[in-house]
Amino acid sequence: MRIRSLLAGTTALASLAGAAVTFLWQGITYLQSSSWPKLSVATALRWLDGRSWALLARDWPEAYRTLDGIPLSLALLGLAAVAYVVAKLGAD
Repeated sequence: MRIRSLLAGTTALASLAGAAVTFLWQGITYLQSSSWPKLSVATALRWLDGRSWALLARDWPEAYRTLDGIPLSLALLGLAAVAYVVAKLGAD
């Protein structure tokens, strides 16, 4: 139980920091270029492994459009919230 709450807490903090860094990077880029850069879950998945993600974009266009519409910073905040709940449940 202790390892699960430690891992979940670390995941929550890392996801929260990732969301903040993503949003700050987008804000700084906006201030420099006057255009808001689009970072979505699909963008992050393409960075992680382009070969399998390229197949998903062609095979499952609805899933691709859905993941492309979810901002990366909001997805990271959601992951942080879920990890926080898991950490709290594991602490009891």
